[in-house]
Order: sequence, then C-alpha cells, then structure tokens
Amino acid sequence: MKNIITLFSFILIITSCDVVEGPYLIDNGGITPVDTSSNTYVKKVLIEDFTGHTCPNCPAAAKELEAIHDVYGDQIIGMALHVSTGFAAPQTGSGKFEYDFRTEWGTEWDDFFDISNAGLPRGMVNRTGYPDEHKLGKNEWLAAVITELEKEIDFGISITSEMNEDEGNITINTELLNDVIGDYNLVACLTESHIINWQKDGQIENAFYEHNHVLRSVLIDKNLSTSSSYSSGDEIIEPIIINLTTLEQYNIDYSVNTAINGSGNAGGWNAENMSVIAYIYDNTTKEIVQVEEAHLNE
Repeated sequence: MKNIITLFSFILIITSCDVVEGPYLIDNGGITPVDTSSNTYVKKVLIEDFTGHTCPNCPAAAKELEAIHDVYGDQIIGMALHVSTGFAAPQTGSGKFEYDFRTEWGTEWDDFFDISNAGLPRGMVNRTGYPDEHKLGKNEWLAAVITELEKEIDFGISITSEMNEDEGNITINTELLNDVIGDYNLVACLTESHIINWQKDGQIENAFYEHNHVLRSVLIDKNLSTSSSYSSGDEIIEPIIINLTTLEQYNIDYSVNTAINGSGNAGGWNAENMSVIAYIYDNTTKEIVQVEEAHLNE
C-alpha cells in the first residue's frame, strides 16, 4: 500500500498545547489492513483522544486519528474525551464555546491516567504502556497502532442493538477464541459524531466544527466473568437496557452539579449519530485487548 501523506500547517498560540509538527508521514508499517466485513473476528484498536474545544492544536490530533483510520479502516476505533477545566470548560455567556462536552467518566479517566496534566492534545492507544508510557502525543499514535495490530486476539466482540425512539436494548456478545486466564472487565460506551459546535483550530474560532466520536455515556464497566479462567469457545452475553433521555439528563446534571464551571448545556443528543463502543481490558495492566463498534440503530 502506498504511503499516505497528510500535511498540516498550524500556528502555535497556546504554549500548554503540544507543538504541531508537519508535514508528517502516515505509513502502514508493513501491516496490511484486514477486511472487517466478514464474520471473522479481527484485531481492533481503540484510540482515546483527550481534547477540548478551546485547545487550538487539538483538531490536528483529530485529523491524525482520521488519517490512521483511512489507512486501517474499521480496525481503528476512535473516542474523543473532552477533559480539563482549561480547554473543555464551557464559556457561559460568551456566545461561543458554551457547550459542555465533558462527562463524569471522561473526568475520572483523565484523573486516573493523568492525561491532561501532560498537555493537550494527548491520547492512549489501547491504554498500553500504563503507568509510565501510556500518555502519547499524536505523532506517537501510529507506531503504537502498528504494534497493537500485530498482536493476536483472544476475545471476539459483537454488538447488536434495538432502539424504539429513545429506549432500547443493547447486547454485547463476547466469544473466547483461545483458553485465557486473567481478570478482565467489559466496558460499553455511547459516542456521538457529526456534532456541529465551536472549536478553536489554530488561530481560527470555528462555529461550525464537526466533533466526532465524542464520549456521551458509559453504560457498563464490570467484570467480564466471575471466573478468571476462560475456555476457547465460551460465550458471554451481556444485555443492557438504555433510555437516552435518562442518560442525557445525567450528563446535564453532572455539568450543573459536579463539573467545574459547568453550565448544564450538555444535551441535544442525536441518536441517529450515535454508536456503541464495547471493549475488554485487563484489570492488572489496564490494556485494552479487544474493542468493537456498532451504530446504535443497527
């Protein structure tokens, strides 16, 4: 596959943001993208992009994520977490940047993994390298992705959902592909794309920026099984009942009552643009060993 070159030219205007370098090369690292349209499970990678709507260099990280996705397709799953009181807090009354993209879970993960203190934009690739080498600048994501795609998989995940307006049922099915011993958790999240709202992009304040893969809610974070021993061929089924109105109100209440400088302006969800992301992580290393994504209305 030919190398794909993407060129970014940005002016650094806030020193606490990472310096944006360019031009830079997106190379597939000798890894041939896998056809994910078949029923066969393949290795997939989660890139968690820690960002903020007033971080002027964060759009470059979002473009990096999309560039990597362009190379590897659906093997790459993105999640944008708006964090920190500096770059993600709403600017109430200013007429711009008034929306609160933050969530309770994004804040908790930011605190636990100590991401935003390292400067935004910053991300994790399958949360590898914890506790010392997991906080990656965007130019480090590709190398980490290539390493992850070379790994074999022990778990296969499939997602089905049935929605009736704002209520629905989601089922996460996990299949063991090998015998495994360990302590694993299953997480299911909701994300939303195609959100048009304010974003600083270099020196530009863009009122029509498209925010994608934005974390909206975490539905479950629980042990995959009561047993630490898994046998090849085992299946674990996790049913989840959701009400989008309730979940949306939870975020609004979080913004009003808990988030620093929150505004309550955290609603307006569009189920048509939402996806379910499910992943399994090792409770000891925190590494995500497999991830899957499906549209909420599929």
